[in-house]
Amino acid sequence: MPTHPDPPQTRSPKPQRAITPLLRDAAPLLMLGSALAYTNRWLTLTNDEASAISAAAQNVPAILAAARSAVGNARPPLYELLLQVWLRITGGAFDWLRAPAIVCFVLGLWLLSRVARQLGGEESGNALVWLGALWPLGFHAARLAGPYSFGFLLIAAVTWQYLSCVRSRRGSDWVIFCVLSLMLLYTNDFAWALIILLGIDYLWRTSEGNPQEPEPLTGEGKTKAILATAVLVIGFAPRWPVFVREIHSHLVLPPSARFLFLNAAFNFYVFFVSQSVAPWFWRLSIPAAIGVVALLIFAFAGIRGVARRLLIYSTLLFVSMALTGILQTERLLVLGPWFLLPMAIALGTIEKWQWRTPMAIALAAVAAIGWFGILNRRYYADSRFFEPWNTVAQDAADALRNGSGVISNDNSFFFYLTYALKPSQPNSSWRFMGSLPRQVQYPSVWRPQQWEEAGGLKPASVLWIRGSSPPEELAEMNRVGEKLSGECGDRITRYLTRDPAYMWKQRFVPNFSGPAWRIEIRQYFCGQSANPPTIGGAAPGGSH
Repeated sequence: MPTHPDPPQTRSPKPQRAITPLLRDAAPLLMLGSALAYTNRWLTLTNDEASAISAAAQNVPAILAAARSAVGNARPPLYELLLQVWLRITGGAFDWLRAPAIVCFVLGLWLLSRVARQLGGEESGNALVWLGALWPLGFHAARLAGPYSFGFLLIAAVTWQYLSCVRSRRGSDWVIFCVLSLMLLYTNDFAWALIILLGIDYLWRTSEGNPQEPEPLTGEGKTKAILATAVLVIGFAPRWPVFVREIHSHLVLPPSARFLFLNAAFNFYVFFVSQSVAPWFWRLSIPAAIGVVALLIFAFAGIRGVARRLLIYSTLLFVSMALTGILQTERLLVLGPWFLLPMAIALGTIEKWQWRTPMAIALAAVAAIGWFGILNRRYYADSRFFEPWNTVAQDAADALRNGSGVISNDNSFFFYLTYALKPSQPNSSWRFMGSLPRQVQYPSVWRPQQWEEAGGLKPASVLWIRGSSPPEELAEMNRVGEKLSGECGDRITRYLTRDPAYMWKQRFVPNFSGPAWRIEIRQYFCGQSANPPTIGGAAPGGSH
């Protein structure tokens, strides 16, 4: 019986077409994640990172207690609880500390690219991936081991789910929206402003007579929206007292209207260019500022509907942060999703080349200036990423092993010192359990208040290491330094990492009294020692 060969099997081109954009978007995001991980050693862990990681290393009751602490320190607990799980998995391995933040940022960009593809088509999705990958601020802020990248991811997820609720209006979509929104609220109190803006947008989109929404808000839709609001209000109940206290603390007039405006202008500039090129380097900052203005004009004029509203909402969030005094460079990342989306949609949907080409040129110029500053490293407005705390901590660890004492006020220094000393732990191999000298202890390592409470102990040699801290802690350090200067003999002094913004802070920051150098190291000789320990072979006087 003759056999007939099987007819050739043809595969549907649909899966191939579906997977190609996925791979095209994944490639730059994987390269971005790899680049951020590879360059982690270039950028020092900041005070905020050291504080967040040290807090996450504590037990769950301690983390929850910190969420109810005094004004200014009541951190929402969700991120630290999740980071605690990561620290347990990795044992606090130093090279993996920033990995969760990088992963969250990359996932957030991927999710935003899905939103952009939904709103503006395939070109908008591609544009968002590359905008996020080449965003100068993202290179700095996305790696920080604080709640910022996690908040970025949650805002992207909430935005995606909100659009799903508007489109389908299924009850299950509203449940997921509430869960994601509560996660965001327990990561960042400021998320209430974002949720309120989404509520206003929902009412506007589904109102009667809105030409963009042919189906007005039905009674069932109103009921779901009201129930979602009630779920968020009730679900946030444990934090309402702390939240109200925090809000009350920020409802004060700014000390200077000029400083309020200048701080907002500086952070707006940093949002696009990053700290890598300070505004006072006019030859670079003026073209960058012109590019930012041109970019916003073309984007606002070229987009409509939800994309334009997101651009307006992000601007309102920025203004509210400025007015409440919480506008800082590390917090700018949470504004990223609603700025990047309109930019990407504009690039993907504007058809007139007379608008699209100048917008692309403005974007390329701003990004190029930011990346030039990153690679050059000579124009930074903030030198905290380049403070040599790893080297200082290694020198201090050697001095401690030789009998010295160490007094400091800087969280980053103590964080690096913890890893340099690795204080012994009973019945287990070493793992990060918190930073010196509060969570864990090591002989002769103090904060200034601890040193005074201990009776002002003076080993043969004392290292006094002043870094960045609030004014009250800086005053404590100065008081201890004066006491050591009066009671001990000779000393060696070094200055490291000049503050590039010092002159401008003196001119524009109200009541500014900070030092010109980010790090000052004094070695006091308070007793006789045949071989007094030294700090990196420093010579008397100043060096940098």
